[in-house]
Amino acid sequence: MEFYFYIILLLLAAFSILLESKLFYNWVFIPFVFVFMFIVRNEGFDSDIITYAGQFKATGLDFYYLREFVFWLGSRLIYYLCFQNELLAFIFMDFLWIIVMLKVGNRMLNYDKKNLNNALLVVLVTSFPFFLGYENIYRQFFATIFSLFAYSLIERKNYTSIFLFITAFFMHNIIVLLLPLFILKKFFKFDFASRVQLAFICTLIFISTLSVLATLKSSEQTGIDLGIFYMLIFVCSLVIGLIFFKENIYILFDKVPSLFFVSLIMIGLFFLNIDMVSERLGMMFICFLIYDLYKYSSEIESRTIRSSVRLGLLFVFSLPTLFFENSIQFLF
Repeated sequence: MEFYFYIILLLLAAFSILLESKLFYNWVFIPFVFVFMFIVRNEGFDSDIITYAGQFKATGLDFYYLREFVFWLGSRLIYYLCFQNELLAFIFMDFLWIIVMLKVGNRMLNYDKKNLNNALLVVLVTSFPFFLGYENIYRQFFATIFSLFAYSLIERKNYTSIFLFITAFFMHNIIVLLLPLFILKKFFKFDFASRVQLAFICTLIFISTLSVLATLKSSEQTGIDLGIFYMLIFVCSLVIGLIFFKENIYILFDKVPSLFFVSLIMIGLFFLNIDMVSERLGMMFICFLIYDLYKYSSEIESRTIRSSVRLGLLFVFSLPTLFFENSIQFLF
């Protein structure tokens, strides 16, 4: 049943993009997202979700839990508030991230809802990074959600953004690798050229120390050898961007800040031969690439081109879910 609801959700997302109707988005698409997540949880727990369900009852406070205490202790609290019912706890947490994502969409363009410019969830909820997130790597997924929230606020509410980024870091420490993107967006009163240089230096430092991540438990594989695939997505996108913005490369950094620095990190991971880390990071980074590209699509005046770009984002990042072996298994 989950497979059929996923297909319906994908079609509703496509209709939302084509119609650009706030009424359809608010009263059909969003309610169905809640319904879909209820179906997902009601179908039973798989893979890492079983582990997270077991951790609801854990009482340990060793370093493993304390270094990411926001997620571990927060999920335990939610479990007890939900009458020690695992299903209710996950449903509550799912509803929480959906609400946060709606806020991300609203704030990415300062509540500009014209042409569904705030409907980021339309292209993300069925994408394979999101799908594998709420079906499997839930802790990193939650950290990614709150990082996106911080990312959407960085240019207007700097201190709130910093607080949310720190919160996300204590959900999953791997979030620190997103720091170059936040520096590029805003870093105190540094001008744009200085921020580009600082972000570049920060990226090189991360690449030089990435091998340490191979020793972390969170670097265990998702079961899909997709590190090279993710790298190719970013490198190909970067090449296209460089050609398109060849007259002024700084415009590319400004419009799609995630692209260049994430490509560098993914290339570094490839040469370090750390596939299990690159898979996890690739899924997280793709969410930020989609965010930047969707936001950029809001500047396109032609409805036909705007809708085409958004449909491209929807299907390019959602259809792989139906073909990857370890994602399709969650649908049946």
